Amino acid sequence: MSETTLCIVIVAVTMVLFITRAFPMAVTAVLCSLAMGIMLPSVKLSAIYSGFGSAPVCMIAGMMIVGDAIFQTGVAQKMGVAIGKLRIVQNERIFTVVVVTICTFMSAFMSDSGCIAMWMPIIAAVAAGSRGKIRSKMVIMPAGIACIVGGATTLVGSTSQNTANSFLMQTAGYEMGMGVFDVTRIMWIVDIVMVLYFATIGYTITKKTLKPGSPHFDDGNQYAAAPCDELDGVGIPQVPKKKQVISVFTLGICIVGFILCGFRPFSAYLNIANVALIGATILFMTKTISFEKTLHELNWGVLLTVGAITTLGTGLEKTGAGELIASSILDFFGGENASLTVVICVMFVLGSFLTLFMQNVSVSAMLAPIYIPLALKMGLSPVPFIILIAVASNMAIATPIGTPVNMQILPAGYKFSDYVKIGGPLWLLFMIVVCLTAPSLLFWKGTLNKEEKEEWNNTMSLSLAQGS
Repeated sequence: MSETTLCIVIVAVTMVLFITRAFPMAVTAVLCSLAMGIMLPSVKLSAIYSGFGSAPVCMIAGMMIVGDAIFQTGVAQKMGVAIGKLRIVQNERIFTVVVVTICTFMSAFMSDSGCIAMWMPIIAAVAAGSRGKIRSKMVIMPAGIACIVGGATTLVGSTSQNTANSFLMQTAGYEMGMGVFDVTRIMWIVDIVMVLYFATIGYTITKKTLKPGSPHFDDGNQYAAAPCDELDGVGIPQVPKKKQVISVFTLGICIVGFILCGFRPFSAYLNIANVALIGATILFMTKTISFEKTLHELNWGVLLTVGAITTLGTGLEKTGAGELIASSILDFFGGENASLTVVICVMFVLGSFLTLFMQNVSVSAMLAPIYIPLALKMGLSPVPFIILIAVASNMAIATPIGTPVNMQILPAGYKFSDYVKIGGPLWLLFMIVVCLTAPSLLFWKGTLNKEEKEEWNNTMSLSLAQGS
């Protein structure tokens, strides 16, 4: 068996393990990394663990800490409570739109799981005090969808973007990876479409699907009878105001740093990794959050997955398997003269469909190492393709199994069919909007020049020669 074939076999087995969830996602990623490093001669043993020191892993870890500080200090909860007391949110449709908008923004910079965990009791409390005007079950699912989609709005909002970005950073000429707001170039339209959806037909569809007022409407909904004192601040961490100010100030520093690291001369001193680490260090130095507690609660599974799975991309590149798969896909749609629009639509719909049933990080890990060589073979920059993969991997809004957020909102009493009926039409809208706007928004300056094409071809020829 040739090295290229063996690599494809390892990738196929990895995909099956990701889809079936036979093992935890991190275990599958480590198994793939070990197989690539040990069984493929052209992949160095150091590739097995080199990804753990990469910029995406450091950035994810740092922003997990910065985002968690907003919750540990009670800032996020206080903001939610204050919004819940506004008179404007006493109308259910308006309240849904307000919550969707805020959750979209918040999850762009902090954990989507943490965001929905904070908002569910607040929604329940507002509903309990609204005298039947607002029903928690009507609002919690839109809030969950907003957290999922909002997480794709920036590079720091969800781990799947960073997984895809880690493959991009292994590509010659693209070591800097994506900027924090590169994904925003297309996601701002997606976010607006989502808000308008729940302000109009989405609210109507939700109402027809859940049938509020029916005898069994609140069956299984543990948020149906929330205590009214949630809105009085019960359960909010009681910490000194100084720590709350520092946590907000640190998040602000990180946001500004992420913007500045895309411009000279700041790019010579800052990148997404050290900006996030600076933020985490500030919080620990000022003792705003507990060092031991924070590290104990850090999501090590995500960090292990992102750090280990980069070896999959290395194997596909070094053995030429990635180029072979890309060539096959390209030939199927007409070779190097294939329609860019067709390739975009196929890639985005495929990724968006897979993420309905797979973890978003798994989808990014599967598609990124295939579409990077495909983009370069077409004479295009791989950056727009990575952006599309990042967006597609966060479209898990029509099933309860594609992302942890949808699992978290299940206690509100939803059925599988509720996700399909409420999230399905929005998922189809996203497919249409992205396929229509992506060519003009992402590829307007994406073509490689002659020198870049030659550099890529030389790199691939050298990699294949080393592998043989």
